Amino acid sequence: MNLIDASALESLEAIADRLRAAGVGFHLSEVKGPVMDALKRSDFFEHFKGQVFLSQFEAVRVLASGTEAGAPATASLPLSPARHGLTQPVRRVS
Repeated sequence: MNLIDASALESLEAIADRLRAAGVGFHLSEVKGPVMDALKRSDFFEHFKGQVFLSQFEAVRVLASGTEAGAPATASLPLSPARHGLTQPVRRVS
């Protein structure tokens, strides 16, 4: 995604809030420049509790290690589809 408008930003904030309320971690990776600029101009990061990673590889490496910014992980992350009984390949959604 290369752009984010006010409606999409509202939706992203609502999703982040719902996940946080449910105790589910929510992180971002590979955020494009124009999208990051829009997020910074808004108050999104004042409420966002996750991390922003430069790449998906870095996100998986850090989150799979069980630490988030040096703190112990509080929940296991569904990083392995087979571990959770999924047999179909997971498709990357852009």
